[in-house]
Amino acid sequence: MTKRRPGGRAVAPAVAGFEPHHDAPRTSREILARDPLTRRLLESRDLLVMLTAPPGFGKTTLLNQWWAAEQRPFAWVSADHAANDPVLLWTRIAEALRAVEPELDSAAQIALHAPQPDVLGAVVPLLAHDLRFVGRDVVLALDDYQNVENPECHRSLDLFLTWMPPNVTLALSTRLDPPVIPVATLRARGELLELRAVDLCFTAEDEAAFLNGTLDLGLEDELLATLHERTEGWPAGVYLAALSLRKTDDRAAFVAGFGGSNRHVVDYLTEVVLDSLEPRRRQFLLETSILDSVCGPLAEAVTGVEESVDLLEEVERANLFVVSLDDDRTWYRYHQLFADLLRAELLRHERGRVPELHRRAFEWYRAAGLVDEAVDHALAVGELEAAGDAIAERWTLVLSIGEARATLRRLEALPADAVARDARLSLAHAWAASLTDHPAEARRALDAAREAGLRGAFPDGSSLDAVAALVEAFAVRGDVGALTAAARRACDLEAELGLAARPLARLSLGLARSLAGAAEARALLEDASSSAAELGQPLHVSIAHALLARLALAEGDGDLAEAHARDAVAALTRGEDDVLACGMADAALGSALARTNVAEAEALLERGLAALRVHGEPLAIADALLALAPVRRSLHGLPDARACIAEARELVEGAADAGLLAGRLEEVARSLTPAYRKANGDSDLTEREVEVLRYLAEGMAKRDIATTLFLSYNTIHSHTKSIYHKLRVSSRDAAVQKARELGALERGSPG
Repeated sequence: MTKRRPGGRAVAPAVAGFEPHHDAPRTSREILARDPLTRRLLESRDLLVMLTAPPGFGKTTLLNQWWAAEQRPFAWVSADHAANDPVLLWTRIAEALRAVEPELDSAAQIALHAPQPDVLGAVVPLLAHDLRFVGRDVVLALDDYQNVENPECHRSLDLFLTWMPPNVTLALSTRLDPPVIPVATLRARGELLELRAVDLCFTAEDEAAFLNGTLDLGLEDELLATLHERTEGWPAGVYLAALSLRKTDDRAAFVAGFGGSNRHVVDYLTEVVLDSLEPRRRQFLLETSILDSVCGPLAEAVTGVEESVDLLEEVERANLFVVSLDDDRTWYRYHQLFADLLRAELLRHERGRVPELHRRAFEWYRAAGLVDEAVDHALAVGELEAAGDAIAERWTLVLSIGEARATLRRLEALPADAVARDARLSLAHAWAASLTDHPAEARRALDAAREAGLRGAFPDGSSLDAVAALVEAFAVRGDVGALTAAARRACDLEAELGLAARPLARLSLGLARSLAGAAEARALLEDASSSAAELGQPLHVSIAHALLARLALAEGDGDLAEAHARDAVAALTRGEDDVLACGMADAALGSALARTNVAEAEALLERGLAALRVHGEPLAIADALLALAPVRRSLHGLPDARACIAEARELVEGAADAGLLAGRLEEVARSLTPAYRKANGDSDLTEREVEVLRYLAEGMAKRDIATTLFLSYNTIHSHTKSIYHKLRVSSRDAAVQKARELGALERGSPG
């Protein structure tokens, strides 16, 4: 019997034999409840809800969970390729809506069964109009909408959104953003709820709940973390891994090796992704899979395809497991498992092409100055010489610990003997090792460079001898004499250094001469600073000013010291790259401020010390500790100051030649201990020996005396022997008695 709605228009029955496709597909019981996402969907009253992600991200599963929890009528349409006919698509939609709203009595049904149905002019407007009379909110879900490709279907859906009443929410599950529909406009109006791959990914907690909760696999935390890193939260990848984990005995080995070569992953991605690609896209993806990240110009250089920029945008829009790495959508990468599969397919079908692809990538990265990436591609095809050339061309004589560490990482990728045979690489190794506190390693690399020899000069025109002398100067630790000798050699060979390296030669000699207290230090450092400034070398400028500040302090000019120290700080940017310069600048400013602001001075000196310890030069650390000691005495008392002196003494006494620091150590230590007048001349005791004797008279142990006076135990022991010798006694008691007889202990008391 035909139903009628108010107004008398008849509603046609369903088409005979027509399958409405309004039942949700069956899903496995072994699924993770996505409660937070489901709540967002339940709370949404947006015009359009879009679940957009590549295959295997659980779009249909989430729609099912939404449907199961939703109180609103929920009409479901599964869009297969047959839905490309607009009449069939809207017949399915109408039937799905009638299934949840039997009273929906629409003229759209009649319009659909006209001899020539007018979808845009009649069906869509009529259906949208009649939905206004439903009397309650309704959800219409179209699953797998990426199968719909007919432009008229897209236009009809866009028109439906235009006419759709506010009590209806349209939900699309799709791999692709549907064309025509104004997604950006709806987003701007706040009428769109989007859940994309980044939202649908499993978190580490989700994966743990699924694998150890739902599936009860009992995986250790370390295995869960590794698997999450490999799958990047791709739900299908997690499930496919679980299929194998249930059957394997060695779970750790499986997780460590899990990737795009896993048979379940291969089968899934091949069936749902690769086999559906048009040849042009497939070939592009295969050839660019050798790249860890890709941009249009790089892809064009590797593949030779001029429209590479457009192809990248296409594969991103197609949600082919492509991740954008920047807001400008310039750089992309492929999901790890997808990249693994693509590389395996490339090797399986076009192995002979792989070396050429890597060589093209190497040349592009080398020309762009991206050394790490260039080296990776050269090594991928065994081009050791090309990799070495790329490293040798790019390392620079700059006091950057970050750059030094990067150089060491690059060199570690090469065989050790290949580095040793190449003077350029050995010098790079020596320089990087010297800046990262590996002086012995630096000296071995220097020896290797000299033994290998260099035909010609470096790219900047420097000679082997000149660069080696400069490297040697900065490899010296705790030896002012050796530093001075190496720095003088570098300055003598300055004409054989490239222009950019010359300020470093003067800086190294200025450092050496300042540690020795030589008058020429100031002129050398001022020259180094001005030259480095002209060449745009802020690290070298900063270090020169920090050293000039220390010279000004030694001369008693606090205002000049503070000015130089602030110039040192101003020249810097903060970061791993300039840790040495930051340490020296902070220590210099802290030292200068100790006379006016001890709290700020302490903070700066502590920060500077932390950076200087990374570099590891003992005399620089000792110098900062000696500046910190009186600050600590002022703020925290004598014990904290003693700790600074004790550490500084260990560093100074361990140095082969500490220069002026040995004397400065004694001056600072003495300034923190009350002064005593010299004893009676008859005893010939030094002032220090009188101090020791007074503590001996109090019965203090020699180790405690050493701590009190910031001296080593051996030093106190030597002083005690000298006291016994000068007083011609052989015991503590006899020494104390003799000193009292001479009046040496009657002039004040220690502490």
